[in-house]
Amino acid sequence: MDALAREWTDAVVTTAYVPASRPDVEHLLATSLERLLPGLTGEEPAPEAAREVGEALVAAGFIGPRSLSRTVEVLGGGLAGHATPARLSAVLGELAAGYAMALRERTLDQQETVKLALLRACEKVNHELRGSEGRFRELFSSSPVGIALTDGAGRMLETNPALDEITGGSTAGTLFELFHPADVPDLRAVHEDLVSGRRRRFRLRRRLRLMDEDGEPAWVHLTASALHDGEPGRRRYVVIVEDATELYLLGERLSHQSLHDPLTGLPNQQFFVSTLEGAVGRGDPGSAVTLLKLDLDGFAVINDGLGREAGDRLLCRVADRLRAVLASEKATVARFGADEFAVLIEHTADQPPDVAGLATEINDQLAEPAYLGDDGVAVSACIGVVEHRGPGDPAELLRAAETTLRRVKAGGQRQWGLFDVHRDAQERARCRDAAVMPGAWETGEVELEYQPLVRLADGTVAGLEPLLRWTRRDGGSVSHAGCLALAARTGLMLPLGEWLLRTACTWLRSWHPGHDGPVLDVPLTPQQADDPDLVATVRRVLEQTGVRPWTLRLGFPAGVLGADTGDAMDNARTLVGTGLGVALTECGGATDLPHLERLPITAVRLAEPLLRHLGPVPHAASLVARAVRELVPLAASRGAEVVVGGIQTRAQADWWRDVGAHVGHGPSYGRPAPPDVLAARLRHT
Repeated sequence: MDALAREWTDAVVTTAYVPASRPDVEHLLATSLERLLPGLTGEEPAPEAAREVGEALVAAGFIGPRSLSRTVEVLGGGLAGHATPARLSAVLGELAAGYAMALRERTLDQQETVKLALLRACEKVNHELRGSEGRFRELFSSSPVGIALTDGAGRMLETNPALDEITGGSTAGTLFELFHPADVPDLRAVHEDLVSGRRRRFRLRRRLRLMDEDGEPAWVHLTASALHDGEPGRRRYVVIVEDATELYLLGERLSHQSLHDPLTGLPNQQFFVSTLEGAVGRGDPGSAVTLLKLDLDGFAVINDGLGREAGDRLLCRVADRLRAVLASEKATVARFGADEFAVLIEHTADQPPDVAGLATEINDQLAEPAYLGDDGVAVSACIGVVEHRGPGDPAELLRAAETTLRRVKAGGQRQWGLFDVHRDAQERARCRDAAVMPGAWETGEVELEYQPLVRLADGTVAGLEPLLRWTRRDGGSVSHAGCLALAARTGLMLPLGEWLLRTACTWLRSWHPGHDGPVLDVPLTPQQADDPDLVATVRRVLEQTGVRPWTLRLGFPAGVLGADTGDAMDNARTLVGTGLGVALTECGGATDLPHLERLPITAVRLAEPLLRHLGPVPHAASLVARAVRELVPLAASRGAEVVVGGIQTRAQADWWRDVGAHVGHGPSYGRPAPPDVLAARLRHT
């Protein structure tokens, strides 16, 4: 911060004369930096501190034409690494606002001083004319703001050098001739109120007729009040003109930054939402909009492989290509952050854009390699589209576009899709269930029921599989598979899985204290199988419930074990070492059987899709039936029990027994039941 304080001092000491030594100035600016830092790095901005720093600059005398712009330039560069662009822009904006307010107050004070000096000069003209005139002339001539004395018609009777400099020497004639023609009518109206006595003073921000170096009108703050030193018809008026061009441009720049993405220059989400509100909030039934939400596919590959700078350059190219594709439409293209973009197309209801063609063109343009140095890179995008006619709710349209995009992304890369009201209703219902499921679990709506696993040879119970069942307050229910899918959406899977295991072990321990009952068979989800804390969780549950390891069997999905990218294989090996049984679940073919050579697997569960292909009465000549006839003996030859599900009839059970399967479950052996019902059923078998 010391280096930045010295750089700030170097930048501003030449912009204005300040009656202070350089060390004093440097100390003042270093103290000001310390006051700005909390507003940049804290959780909450500190606008009061930034405004007070701006006021302190004016109080110290840094009121030169470039004092503020040099301050913003130095601080904008020096503090860029201490805050986000939005937070830094906000702090610098508050500093500029405090500077402007203090400078205006200083101007008003000077005006009052001028007025008092003029009045005193008139009162003492008979005996202090020369001294009073000298003091007035000194103040009038040396003031850094422009001053003019005018009559009731606005004619300028006298002007000071500062006003000549601000207006480029155009001070002959009337006050109104200095200003932009579009601003003159309003200025005449308030000036007439001043002359008539309806106003004591007025203060306006107006454009001069004079253009700046970029060809834009210069802006000034204009203050005027009457000098009550003559007859009403001959009264004079003091007009103070303060150059506000830099403040105006700074305000415009900060406003632009707050509504635009600093990287691509596209409108940001705030600007986009405001535009959308205007488009659908006009109440015109003949209006229509098409909203597109885009997400780049695999953009992390660019950042991870070529670096973030390359990713940023590619995002700028994407923004340019989206602008080009939509140049012929009345469209707003915005960046929502990261690799997400949005497009709003305004059109009439009878002339909608060709959405399919537009989505294809966007992806065709993005597929053209953009060369970042010697490397040509390209991306694709998934696009969710919402078409809407007439008035609407902007928030609901954005939500619809986002949910459509999520649905489209689930189908792969370079996909697009239209909003579907029926699918949306289903998805919203699923999201609602996922959101309220933690509370339902806590209040006891989620319970366990048990499915018997039966030996095909003699019909005895070989194991019990605990299943989740959510009985909702509205009378509906959610199955085990549905509960797992909802839990996976909200991060509830691991705690719910531990609860399932502990609850099932507790019931098994109370039902069969001697540990000689059926095996508790618990298939794990991929997330559970890969959980680094799985072994610790299982050991904790066994210790708390007193269940012996050999009465518990955990199922690991074949696909997770085969991935070898997580902790599933290590978890399985460790649990086998504790005496726990390990099953291979979701086995879909012979390619999954090598796991039996890597682990002492005690059971193999065939995948549900394989069972569905077979149907309720397997056809012996079908390819799937032939594959199963080969798969089951191979698994059994490694010493593993083969478990099949969905058995609906006795004939189906006989077919599986003849093939070589050992254990089955399904409607033919009874539906899953609560523990007390199941216990009673088993006692009578």
